[in-house]
Amino acid sequence: MATRCPARPCGRWAPCGPHPAPLPVTCYLLSPVITTTTAQATRCAPVRLPADVAAHLARFGLTLGDLLTDSNPKLGKGSAQARAVILHHLPARALAAAVTPGHRGSTAPRSYLADLAALASREGMIPQAQAHNGCPWATSCADGCINWAGHGGLSPAVAAARGRRTLAMIADPALYGRAILWAIARQWARAQADALALAVRLRGTDEGPACGWHRLRLSLPVADAVAIARRFGLAISPGAVTLAEALGVARADGSLKLYEYSKAPLSGPLGLWAQAEAGWDVTASLAADRASAVADAAAAVRAGFRLAVPVALSKGQPLPVALTLAPDHGPAVTVPCVNGDLSDHRWADPEGVAVILRSKLSRGAGPEAARFHLAPIPDAQPLADGAARLTW
Repeated sequence: MATRCPARPCGRWAPCGPHPAPLPVTCYLLSPVITTTTAQATRCAPVRLPADVAAHLARFGLTLGDLLTDSNPKLGKGSAQARAVILHHLPARALAAAVTPGHRGSTAPRSYLADLAALASREGMIPQAQAHNGCPWATSCADGCINWAGHGGLSPAVAAARGRRTLAMIADPALYGRAILWAIARQWARAQADALALAVRLRGTDEGPACGWHRLRLSLPVADAVAIARRFGLAISPGAVTLAEALGVARADGSLKLYEYSKAPLSGPLGLWAQAEAGWDVTASLAADRASAVADAAAAVRAGFRLAVPVALSKGQPLPVALTLAPDHGPAVTVPCVNGDLSDHRWADPEGVAVILRSKLSRGAGPEAARFHLAPIPDAQPLADGAARLTW
């Protein structure tokens, strides 16, 4: 007979008969008795994480609901187009600062966090925490990071929560990645209940695991795939898979978008091309104070990537319509500008554009943080290896 496959978010019908042991395929057609819709399942079924995943989160004082942020002003702006979630860790060298006794940052969240340090000590992770650099390509943006904007810049508790997630990732990236997959599935079901796609950004305030989210391989049991399909209606590919591979069905039908901003170079295993080839929609970020700022930005644009450009625009000041990048060596390139503050859905923007982002207040930032922004002026702005010009 025909039965609805809960692994098909579109609700298409497929032939279904008696079910022998699961075969090594990417979409599991479950028993005909599993007939609840995604919305019904979300309302009435508890989430039972695999024991090892639950235990790993508990070690760091976390639950499934603590992982992905689904409500902030920027995410809310695009809520009619897609449900968006973001993962926040501590950026750059902030974890090292947080576990170093006596460290006094410019604000309380940037300072020593005693409870986080005690957790790292209990888990034997002080050396790892002190060695961790969440943003290997950071420049002065580390001081002016949006991690310290909004609640992140006011509350040591928010910083500590981001620190606990960071420790959980460092302790076991693959197991933590499985927890993130479950969190994505939970949010995907909520998006489906509202007839929306889910947009997922994992590099919210850092670059993720040392190997990169796009290269991290999970050891994903078939039992996880079956449980996620039963509970959330999301088809999952088990095995030694990346997150993008595990979520291939939802990515293919458009119900899930993986997107990121990154200051990585074009090439290399962690570069923009590698991220894009692995299934992520990537927007390059201008590092205006980098020695190769103009050359890197022009190369990313020529390769077809969008370029995120922070500009110190005052409230109400109009946005520029074009950006010209003129490296000292090589031809100049001019691209149109789009407003990046209307939503965070970069995957919906055209390729090869400058995404203009108004500079955000990063509490506790020093004057050096201004170096990674462009000034809101029509004149050519000299950078280390060329110039950038905004046109109104």
